[in-house]
Formats: sequence, C-alpha cells, structure tokens
Amino acid sequence: MGMAEEIIAEPNFEKLCSKIIDSDNQIRFAAFVNDKSKILHSAQRDNLDSLLADHEVGMSIHYTLERWRKAQNFTFRLGKERLTFTEYDHVTLVTIPFKGKLLLVSTEPRISYDPIIEKVNSILTNWENP
Repeated sequence: MGMAEEIIAEPNFEKLCSKIIDSDNQIRFAAFVNDKSKILHSAQRDNLDSLLADHEVGMSIHYTLERWRKAQNFTFRLGKERLTFTEYDHVTLVTIPFKGKLLLVSTEPRISYDPIIEKVNSILTNWENP
C-alpha cells in the first residue's frame, strides 16, 4: 500500500461571501482573494453601485495585499495579524486572513464595527469547525 495523500478542500467561497453579505445590512461587499490578487469569489449587496470601476477594484486589491505582506514583517514580534481596517470617507475596508487567502469586506463608513467583526468571525469559525 502506498502513502496516503491528504486532500485539502477549498472552502466554498461563494457560500461564504453570501453568508457574510447576508449577516449585516451595513456590509456592502465581500470577496476572497489569493496571493496573486485574483478574486476567487465576490458578492455585492443588491441595489448598491460600486464605488470603484473594475480596474480600480483590482488596484485596491493589489495595494491591500502589499500592505498585508509588509505587515507580515512584524509577525515574529507582534503575533499573527487577525484583521486590518482602512477607513475612507465613503467606505471602510476590513481585511481578514482566512485559510491562506484574504477576505476583503467593505462596510458603510463610521459604523460600530465590533458587531460586524463578531458576525464575520463567527461565520468563518463555524465554517472551519462544522
């Protein structure tokens, strides 16, 4: 008998994005991206116009990944990064590492973020530990 190979299944990013969007009315957009800036899946709240053109979304993801990579330089001192916030006048962006990917969530600006973070973390935790 040969060596057994472990099969690592990717999460269903479409279902995760839908659950995240449905979890709170203040969430505008959710997406999972890989380390090459490729969107694996995204979802946007119905009846909302995107604040960025498609090419600007790509640029935003690229810059988010750059910031995240730079922050990794301090992991040995500060510990593993759990999330980051970037607040703009018209939107707030939340970045959460998940299973080797990044979850990008945009919300309405200047809201109470703790309930949203708790909901998103609960969805991710329940997904990891069914």
